[in-house]
Amino acid sequence: MHVQGRKISSLRSKDHRNCHERNYIDDGPQQNADRVSLPSMSPKVLTVVVALLAMTACKNGSSIDRAGAQRVSDSFMSDLVADRVNDAISKMEPEIVQFLGQAQAEVAIRKPFDYCGRPLDSEFKHDEIGFKVYANGRQKPMRKFYYASSTTQYPKKGECFFAVEVVPADAGFKVTTFGPLRLQSGQLPAWLR
Repeated sequence: MHVQGRKISSLRSKDHRNCHERNYIDDGPQQNADRVSLPSMSPKVLTVVVALLAMTACKNGSSIDRAGAQRVSDSFMSDLVADRVNDAISKMEPEIVQFLGQAQAEVAIRKPFDYCGRPLDSEFKHDEIGFKVYANGRQKPMRKFYYASSTTQYPKKGECFFAVEVVPADAGFKVTTFGPLRLQSGQLPAWLR
């Protein structure tokens, strides 16, 4: 057999305990000495490995208590409605304040209000499950809660929405991100009406 001008040799082990086929690319006698081929896996071992990887990768917000996470999210929204930004910050992951400092964290919380206004009320509409992937590659299960709000810029409820993401923390749950949403075109999904 040849692959792009190279000859592939197929060798079978004569050791009965290690009876599998190995393929080597034949680049000549001196290059084969540093080539290694991994043995093939049995179908049962491969099935177990794939199942374990799938279970690990499938951790999501369903693994966290919905009611507990929603209490934190609802409380966070109540703080924003009452313009208690410092109280809302206390419900966020502590790394945010550690990274930005208290004053800059408050500025960062208020900045999204430029887009849609500060919420004047909130009505829970929907939640979703998933996971939060951080910049360093770490992952946490996450629940995302959506709220309809009338705001300082959009007094009619249903024109502006807020999404709040909640993750498990050392002591219960913390808000990891939040932000305003507005429909730019088309129709609202049924779950936001």
